[in-house]
Amino acid sequence: MREGVLQRVLRAVIGGGADIGPDNPLPVDTTPGVKKATAVLEEATIAAATTTVLVDCDAINLGNGTATLALTVKALYGAAAAGIRIHVLTSPTNDATGTHTAAAHATILTDANAHWVANRLVGLTVNNVTDGSSGVITANTANTATVAALAGGTANAWATDDVYSIPGADYDTEDWDTWNPAFAANLPVVQTKVYEVDPMYLKVLVENLDAGVAVTLVEIIATVGP
Repeated sequence: MREGVLQRVLRAVIGGGADIGPDNPLPVDTTPGVKKATAVLEEATIAAATTTVLVDCDAINLGNGTATLALTVKALYGAAAAGIRIHVLTSPTNDATGTHTAAAHATILTDANAHWVANRLVGLTVNNVTDGSSGVITANTANTATVAALAGGTANAWATDDVYSIPGADYDTEDWDTWNPAFAANLPVVQTKVYEVDPMYLKVLVENLDAGVAVTLVEIIATVGP
């Protein structure tokens, strides 16, 4: 009796009034997954011979099983002799974490185990997790990060073994991918590159290759999807 009731329910709900079988299979959802396009970097001007830094680009989170990524570059060239170069960096965590390994200091975080690129962290916020303070990074070396001042904590200084976190800082020192969009002086460029992705997080840096002329209206759009 229960089998008969279940059969009638299946017919009514998903069978269209007939038994499920080779001539009337279960319906399959073939709707494509949703893609999402987001502007992750927007710079009104990138000065001559200058490269953007990590704070200029929002992290592209690919940790939800994303299978494809398209990076669209937009820029307006002036009377330049060279264009721009795109640097794609990856990260397993996005956030750099560790401990202060030096003696106490009011403004300089030192982590002997860090591997940062000089001044690439400028503009990011470093958090002293131990005392609750934080500050904006004004300069960094391979293993130090300097702030004008720490604020909002109990000590507002670095003590040995204090734990830190720098959101958006844990990115490779070497490029995962590098490419040069098309270039023509005094003209705009819009160009897209598509990836089958594996990394957890990505950020994009833009380098102005021209030694004397700024590039303007630079935008990176990341489109992610299944």
